[in-house]
Amino acid sequence: MSPFYWCQFLLYSICIHLFTMYTYVVYYSDLLSQSFRPEIRENYDYIIVGSGTAGSVIAHRLAKETNHTFIVLEAGCTPNALMDMPIVGPVIHRSLFDWQFETVPQEYACWALHDHKCRLPQGKVLGGSSKLNNMVYFRGNLSHYVDWFHGKHTEEYIRQQFQFLESQIIHLDNIKYESHLSNAIINAAKELGYKEISTESELGFMKSKVSQKNGKRWSTSDNLKPIDIVTNILVERLILKGNKAIGVEFIKSNVRRKLFARKGVILSAGTYNSAKILQLSGIGPKKLLKSLNIPVIKDLPVGKNLQDHVTTGLDLLMFNKSLALHGSDIVNPINSYNYFLYGEGPLTTPGCEVIGFVSTKNEQTPDLQFMVLPVGISSDRGSKLRKSLGIKDDIWLEYFAKTFDKYTASILPIVLHPKSKGTVFIKSKDAKEPPLIDPKYLSNEDDRQVLINGLKLVKTFTETNAMKNIEGYINPIPMPSCKDYAMFSDSYWRCYIKHFASTSYHPVGTCSMGLPESENAVVDTSFKVLGTKNLYVVDASVLPTLPSGNINAAVAMLASVFFDTNFEKNEARPNKDKICFKNDFIYEYLLNVCFVEGHKT
Repeated sequence: MSPFYWCQFLLYSICIHLFTMYTYVVYYSDLLSQSFRPEIRENYDYIIVGSGTAGSVIAHRLAKETNHTFIVLEAGCTPNALMDMPIVGPVIHRSLFDWQFETVPQEYACWALHDHKCRLPQGKVLGGSSKLNNMVYFRGNLSHYVDWFHGKHTEEYIRQQFQFLESQIIHLDNIKYESHLSNAIINAAKELGYKEISTESELGFMKSKVSQKNGKRWSTSDNLKPIDIVTNILVERLILKGNKAIGVEFIKSNVRRKLFARKGVILSAGTYNSAKILQLSGIGPKKLLKSLNIPVIKDLPVGKNLQDHVTTGLDLLMFNKSLALHGSDIVNPINSYNYFLYGEGPLTTPGCEVIGFVSTKNEQTPDLQFMVLPVGISSDRGSKLRKSLGIKDDIWLEYFAKTFDKYTASILPIVLHPKSKGTVFIKSKDAKEPPLIDPKYLSNEDDRQVLINGLKLVKTFTETNAMKNIEGYINPIPMPSCKDYAMFSDSYWRCYIKHFASTSYHPVGTCSMGLPESENAVVDTSFKVLGTKNLYVVDASVLPTLPSGNINAAVAMLASVFFDTNFEKNEARPNKDKICFKNDFIYEYLLNVCFVEGHKT
């Protein structure tokens, strides 16, 4: 690496380390602040485990539309406003705010990564993975939702749920900053015969609609009041009386405690952790539970049917000139000024500027999604993104490091409806141990062929006039392990995806919704765990198949349907429930909005 690139690496590394130190301050400050929190009760009407997109939608609607008492238990801590800067999302991966899960070694994917294991970022923070994602909001194909509910809800009902969410709960915006690549891709798509589309699944391309407010990352957890949430709590297992859920056991500050629910326990801990909690509680495959000497409460296929959107093609686009977005933009003080004062500029970028949907089989339903990222992982010179992904040293040096004299970007093809399915199983009774996650990426030949077709389309895009006008071309450097194959042949692409296909962070299916007699069903169409009482799962794990697009919108919609299905609306809770933390001086002295037992402080 030249002295210039070493200087860049040093500068970026210093910034990364400063931000990492800052995350430690945020994390331990939140731990300390919990000592000032009023003691939580022993009983609530409902306990919600997890504050991600689904748990937060449910909690918000419970607070606004019912008189039920409830508490949200979150394993992570409360984030700080600086973490809502969209561009720092990837920096949070593999941090204290990430569960830091990884797969078991994969046979058909991730060979360019250490031990053939894919990294699986999942938010361990108030807001869950919505604090780490690309903020892309897309409804998807509404007919899939009808299928998930087995006709219980119509497309019009689903559309109304989305309209309610988008007008009452979720903040959406157009992207605030675009690189030159954004319009070039839209024009290239038109050149190839694709049309511009809206927020529901069609064949075509569109600029991303994102969950942001004033240029800042926005999550459904931002609707919640502090009094309704307890952070830094690890839920170990459910408390069951027969087949009825009556509470949870949890660890807080290394002390094991119990909390009881009069009316229900709602698991919204995510695709990996909801399955884990159920299995630790004796609800799961009988063979697995017996092997760990866990009493079987209900034999259900919990942890099976794991599906994920698989992608590839990082840094496969190259340019001789800057696209107006580069690694240096994150450390530019002018960009910080524009972000904090006006909510504008490169720091607002969601990472993904354009999404597209195509069918490689000439059908009306897409089997490929494209996500367009204007910045390559080599742009930070290996200071963070390489480590987050777990790229091997030889692959980094022989492939990514050789692009430093160019500008890189990515058009990522994504297998929308994979046939490959995996599992999530606990490996011991210890709730602190991560589960064994085996997604079996690309184990089905059809998935491999769809992804290869996607890479061919990426190459086709680079050959359009729109891309040539910005001097774009496909990366000519061969993947080190694939040098024996002719560049861009089917054999080369097959080798390429084996080494560098990985997750796009959309796991679903481990607690699948279905009819009681369905092979993979764990919950019914009302989200109740089969064969139990007062126990529900509401998060991405209940999706029996993947939606046609990013999953955050689908998860929010499911949570809203769950609320409408299981709760009657009453008057909202009175002000006496709004209790300040002793250390909430900003609210008390600056905003003057805190209440204690109904009286203004």
